[in-house]
Amino acid sequence: MHTPGDDAVPINTGPADAGPLVAGAIDSEESRVEVYVTTDTSAAPHKADESRLYVMYDAANPDGDKLYFTEAEWDAFVLGVKDGEFDLDESGNLP
Repeated sequence: MHTPGDDAVPINTGPADAGPLVAGAIDSEESRVEVYVTTDTSAAPHKADESRLYVMYDAANPDGDKLYFTEAEWDAFVLGVKDGEFDLDESGNLP
């Protein structure tokens, strides 16, 4: 498993004064989502042709599963978040 190292760059997709992207988990105060950018694609061989990957993981469980996004996938994800595609209704469900 790859964890942030010398090649990892923290990212920020929010307002300029928001700092690095760190979103609190909805279900647990013990979990938190962190994202870093890496050029090491060895943990995601299906994306080995990419020059860099955005890696999302639970910092409370750094040895757990990670999600690997290409730059285009990350851009689409961020646009979806900004557009409200993942907002939950009053019952906690996606509309």
